[in-house]
Amino acid sequence: MKLVRRWLLVVLSSALYFGLAVLRCGLEYICAQPALIALAIVGLVMVLLALVVEVSLSSGVQEDRSNRWVIGAFGVSVS
Repeated sequence: MKLVRRWLLVVLSSALYFGLAVLRCGLEYICAQPALIALAIVGLVMVLLALVVEVSLSSGVQEDRSNRWVIGAFGVSVS
């Protein structure tokens, strides 16, 4: 079920992304620009790779919570 949900999310979000570009510019304009055709092909390849590759950018190391004081220190602005 998790795999089906991921596939559905990837396909729908990428279709929405490309669909909005086509709605905004028009398919004729996109097909007339070689750079936009290349961008669409690269995007399609990335979508297909996202469907089959199981990669996580997480290092698997838990955060040291004692370092959270830094957030407050950076949040204070010096005027």
